[in-house]
Amino acid sequence: MTEAPGPGRTLAGRYRLIERLGRGGFGEVWRAEDSTLQRDVAVKVLTVGGESAEVERFTREAHALAQLAHPNVVAVYDSGSDDGTAFVVMQLLSGPNLATLIAEDAPLPVAMAVDLTRQAAAGLAAAHATGIVHRDVTPANLILDGDTLKLVDFGVARLATSSTALTMTGTVFATPSYVSPEQAEGRPADARSDIYSLGCVLYALLAGEPPFTAEHPIGVVQQHITQEPVPIGARRGDIPVALDALLASMLAKDPNARPASAEEVERALTYVAAGTEPAPDMAPTRVLPVAVAERRGFNRIAVVVAVVLIALGGALTAFLLAGGSDASKPNRTTRSTTHTQPTTTANTTAPTTTTPPPPPIQTPQQAIAATRAAILHAQNTGQLDASATKDLDHRLDDVVKALQKKPAPCPSA
Repeated sequence: MTEAPGPGRTLAGRYRLIERLGRGGFGEVWRAEDSTLQRDVAVKVLTVGGESAEVERFTREAHALAQLAHPNVVAVYDSGSDDGTAFVVMQLLSGPNLATLIAEDAPLPVAMAVDLTRQAAAGLAAAHATGIVHRDVTPANLILDGDTLKLVDFGVARLATSSTALTMTGTVFATPSYVSPEQAEGRPADARSDIYSLGCVLYALLAGEPPFTAEHPIGVVQQHITQEPVPIGARRGDIPVALDALLASMLAKDPNARPASAEEVERALTYVAAGTEPAPDMAPTRVLPVAVAERRGFNRIAVVVAVVLIALGGALTAFLLAGGSDASKPNRTTRSTTHTQPTTTANTTAPTTTTPPPPPIQTPQQAIAATRAAILHAQNTGQLDASATKDLDHRLDDVVKALQKKPAPCPSA
């Protein structure tokens, strides 16, 4: 009979279990003493499975994880089985994890949240480069070791070339508050799924809670599938526009609308941390504030016209303008910029500035996300009231519905 893990048990004649540090759905993590190298290590003991095929698959994929030699990924030292108990030996981290940090200190300063997420993105980029998708990126699986953040617990990781998750057959587990929409629907997860989950972590660091909350986990999962999160810029006033736009793209429902890689996220966060313009492929759309004296008579339809011109071009702009008869009222002044030479309407004397060229919009979904972020930014800076924002959101909802409709076939000549 297999001996249950407990204090004093020695695995493989070398790793003596000392103190249980945590327990999850797949097993337990113990602080242990490596008698060969005379050092403390973390040992994850699997408490599910145990058949030879399970252990063989676990060992094979654990070896792949051991190839992740990166400062932001926990080091894997060894793996094996002892009397039917599979285990992985890892670097012992000092802690705390980000779940504790969020519970005790969030919302965190923007600079701190950005740096922690940048490190996590770097670790994910290394994992993805070796073909490993983590599939459970949560604050509990991001642990500090001094000032360095480490990605841990690849217990539900999947090799890109494998059809089965580590340690479990035909089952996908993820934490509800941080699960991607495609995982929630039972669809395959890829690197972009990890990016969505990392976006949820960043949101929690900045807001003190993940983007979706509910009394029951099923309610949270349903929100991931069907609801848009409140933009982080609407939750607090010190969020840089570039960070607001980046986070909105990371939390896009459509994986194709998210950043293409964790490396791209890391790069964008580096720009945010430096306080410089973001990388060209992550540059957000901006709406500049109008003069305070003009706000009372501000043309709210003109704002969305400018934003959508930036994001989608003339065809979608015409759609949004339908029914916007107040857009042509006289004596109104608006100003927008898109990282090009800004243009001004009549009676506007604001100087022009030179900025980098605009980024390409990859998909309509990305444009919609950028537009929503810009509208909410206008509301947060006093340019739009809640009623105007709601009206424009409804117009964008109509646009989304129109984009989802299949175009009618062209009549033959």
